[in-house]
Amino acid sequence: MREERTIHLAEISIGGRDGFLWNRLHGEREELCERLLRDDSEEHRKKLRARLRRVDDALDRMMSTLH
Repeated sequence: MREERTIHLAEISIGGRDGFLWNRLHGEREELCERLLRDDSEEHRKKLRARLRRVDDALDRMMSTLH
């Protein structure tokens, strides 16, 4: 099942701690996605996917506190 998400960046505080954490998590998410595309070891990909799920969960929690 594919879930569509729309993130309105205007709702995210650019400055302060929340903005810093948001940017850091998004940066880590991008890096994980790139590594998943390059890596050919199934065991390592499994660990990367688990980490990606945790980062996505953290981003979801941040979004839920902003609404």
